[in-house]
Amino acid sequence: MARTRRFTVSLAVLVALAATTAVASASGSVKGQSGPLSVTFVPSTHTPKINAKWPLSVTATVNGKPAQHATAVYQFLFGGLIVSTQYPRFNKHFTFTGHFSDNLIFPPDSKGEPLTLRVVIKASGHTVNLNWSITAHS
Repeated sequence: MARTRRFTVSLAVLVALAATTAVASASGSVKGQSGPLSVTFVPSTHTPKINAKWPLSVTATVNGKPAQHATAVYQFLFGGLIVSTQYPRFNKHFTFTGHFSDNLIFPPDSKGEPLTLRVVIKASGHTVNLNWSITAHS
């Protein structure tokens, strides 16, 4: 009986992890879900140009309706470690309802560095992390 119980717990953990995992689609977007929160992140490319606007958009729904009072944060990872945290539109307390668009500008110091942009969306007590690999160029 203990063996079955351990398997059930392991299966429950795997299901919970799968619910918060982001999945890249062929269309160049990343989708993720945690409970009723579903998020789609649409970046423009994996290779942003230095000192040029790099557009992105995010859509968040809760139970199929636009997420109310959702928050967003950008985390930049290098080698799996967070090296910078930024906020959409330079607003530390950025909130949105359902959708937002933004433009990032990569500085010359980021040229050629393999980074991961993680967009962290929180709404209705749930969190979704969406990762996108990037390498800026001139």
